[in-house]
Amino acid sequence: MNLSLGLKYLGLLLLGLMAGSSFALVVGVGPTLENLSILAYLEFHRNWNHSFSMMSPIVYALALLTLVANMYLSRGRWKSMEYLLMVFAVICVLNELLMTYMGNLPLNQLITSWDLMSPPPDWMDIQSQWLWFMYIRCALLVAGFSLLLASIFMMRPAPSSQPDAFAAA
Repeated sequence: MNLSLGLKYLGLLLLGLMAGSSFALVVGVGPTLENLSILAYLEFHRNWNHSFSMMSPIVYALALLTLVANMYLSRGRWKSMEYLLMVFAVICVLNELLMTYMGNLPLNQLITSWDLMSPPPDWMDIQSQWLWFMYIRCALLVAGFSLLLASIFMMRPAPSSQPDAFAAA
């Protein structure tokens, strides 16, 4: 296996982990958060945010580094559908990161600053905004994963260096 193919599979794995964790949050945790009391919500959000924010930046950085390195190695095929799908997958991840930094992170800081005994009266609206950003981020990551997976299906096989056994006979 060549380096480009290895990087593409590693990028697919990392992007799959990101999309999967985001999907699990949206499908499983999101609806649960909407039914919690403010105290339970704040306790969950603070604990989840602390533990999740430790590993996520590492996975995101590795995924982007892997995908961009693969794009660089594959730059000779920039007109191919495989390459274009890979570019659009990276664009999805970059947009997802933009949504994180412009949407969820400021809301995380706001939510973390709330006093447990006197939350703001519009806390449910802010919670809904936070979840809305999560839904958009999930859609972007699933789309990026799907595009990267499609790029793998569009790969052209490398020419074989071994002679065909039937042609030699």
